[in-house]
Amino acid sequence: MKDRLLNFLLAFSVFLLIFNFLLPKPEKPAAQTGVSLSVASRTLTVPNVPVISVSNATASGVSFDTCADLEILKDYRKINLDGEFSAFCRTEVLNPGEKKALDVSVLAPIFSNPGQYAFKLKSSGGETVADAVLEERGFFRNLFSELFYRPVFNLFVYLIEILPGHSLWLAIIAITVLIRFALLVPQHHVLVSSRKMQAIQPKVKEVQKKYEGDQAKIGMELLELYKREGVNPLGSCLPLLIQMPILIVLYWVIIGIADPTNRFFLYAPLASFEPSLVQTQFLGMELNAIGGIPGFLLALAVMAFTWLQIKLSLSRTPESQAPQVFEKKEDGSLVAESPLDPRAMNAFMLWGMPTIIGVSTYFFPAGVGVYWLIGTLFMLVQQAVANHFVDTKKRS
Repeated sequence: MKDRLLNFLLAFSVFLLIFNFLLPKPEKPAAQTGVSLSVASRTLTVPNVPVISVSNATASGVSFDTCADLEILKDYRKINLDGEFSAFCRTEVLNPGEKKALDVSVLAPIFSNPGQYAFKLKSSGGETVADAVLEERGFFRNLFSELFYRPVFNLFVYLIEILPGHSLWLAIIAITVLIRFALLVPQHHVLVSSRKMQAIQPKVKEVQKKYEGDQAKIGMELLELYKREGVNPLGSCLPLLIQMPILIVLYWVIIGIADPTNRFFLYAPLASFEPSLVQTQFLGMELNAIGGIPGFLLALAVMAFTWLQIKLSLSRTPESQAPQVFEKKEDGSLVAESPLDPRAMNAFMLWGMPTIIGVSTYFFPAGVGVYWLIGTLFMLVQQAVANHFVDTKKRS
């Protein structure tokens, strides 16, 4: 057996050597000499801007003018860099062995259309050429942009332009209030339904005990009970489902609000928007940054207030229905309840949901954390109003 294994390993090793010998070897990039131009990625999608770098492999320094010595061609036609792109014109100096990325952000409008782009640089070190292809975005990316990203981005831009100091955090607060008022009525119904759900837990328990062992009958009876009491057991999931696409859009808008390439998504009335004027700091933290100490503190705050809001929705339920995940049997032993048991679900909502939301907040830009924090504070007030509404109606 051992000999067979050794023979197999030897044959396999010989096969690998022959296979490696027969495979075509990738060409090694030629050592750079003189001055060379390169593009980080040769295939991009609109409206990304190519990252163009110039390397100097000569023994002496070189200089060039970005407008007089650099040509940009789209589909083999030279683009005029005068006029609106004159801010790009400057003299660049490279020391021996230095590599420098050119700041082409001001040229973002040039790259807003798909096509074949070529870059030609003439300097004392010779002439060098690089190229890139900008492709149209796919159907789903276009659909997402037009339906969600573009409207929200332009709303942010409009608010930033009219608010004092071009402040991003004021725009986030305004957006949060607008969204919360838009969801005010459906959110109120959800919170009222959730409150009613807690109030009928004794009846739910009665049904479970009465038809113990017959899950089909329990399900039917509970559906009848929920219909009779006017509650929706899945209603509490609705706000989170609504929030997810909003959070995704906010993530991309906030993280790229100052990116010049986003001019591509501006509506005509906002075409003069200048991304460099946006103030992205709030209380010393960068709103489009992710993680760090600000992200950790925001995550803790969001977690605490989410816990408080959920606790408020459960706080007046009977003691027998308090969140727990174990049930005491007649012999005194404790057994784990079903994950679908209302008390187990309450325990998950009270401890699991704040943890999930808090951890997610840490991995979002700080601006999204600010949005979530303000929204949670808003929901705290809504929850108190919903509790008062249900309790008053119950007493009457």
